Amino acid sequence: MYEWRNFIMVLLFLVSIVWAPLAFFVLSDEAPLLNVQRTFSALLLGSCAIWVVYALYFEDKLPDNLKEVIGDVYYESDGLSFLPMIRVNQGQAELCVYYQNRYENPVQAIIHMRPPKDGFVIRSGMRDVHFAFKADGGDFGCIHQPIAVPEHLQSDVLDVKLAAATYYPRSHGARLRKHEGMSVGTFLVDWAGAAFKTGVHEISDEIELQNPINIHLAMPLDVQTELSGREVWRQEQLVAGEVATSY
Repeated sequence: MYEWRNFIMVLLFLVSIVWAPLAFFVLSDEAPLLNVQRTFSALLLGSCAIWVVYALYFEDKLPDNLKEVIGDVYYESDGLSFLPMIRVNQGQAELCVYYQNRYENPVQAIIHMRPPKDGFVIRSGMRDVHFAFKADGGDFGCIHQPIAVPEHLQSDVLDVKLAAATYYPRSHGARLRKHEGMSVGTFLVDWAGAAFKTGVHEISDEIELQNPINIHLAMPLDVQTELSGREVWRQEQLVAGEVATSY
């Protein structure tokens, strides 16, 4: 993300480390523009030192792709930022979950949504749904799930309960982005008990959600009211995090 700028700044920092001691302790009083050299070498050394501290400890290593696509408001579960929303693709409504891993190590994530009983349709008789997926370090992507919207719900706004859980098998690693989303509720997951299966899974509405939040999803107009049964979910990696994590 900042490779060329960082290269130039490192060169200037190295120059200032050599120049400042020379100007203050080596050059004689007869050296041309001695005071100017001392002033500018000190300013360069100080500014480069401040930049190094900022770049290493405060600056994001990756851009906030999620903010660039959906805006400032999104949610968070221990290092994974995300936002569910409804999109339309050629007359087919899709439940899209945009996500972004803020850390350098891979994450396993489950986002749980509980729409009202008379809500959009993912599969016949299905209400609560788990979006289970993996994201590599720093990744920005989207889960696409086709849905049907009954005609009487089109243009309505539905209240949907939202909770999430995440697990970093190799720990979080270095933080690549600082900005956290708003906290959501969670639920119990036995991460060690069974192999993690990605996909969109039907879940009993009896699962206990701990402090879920309510989000509002606007249903689109003029979209399919029934599903054909051939619709499948897909995960799309929009930006690979590893391509820009090194300095």
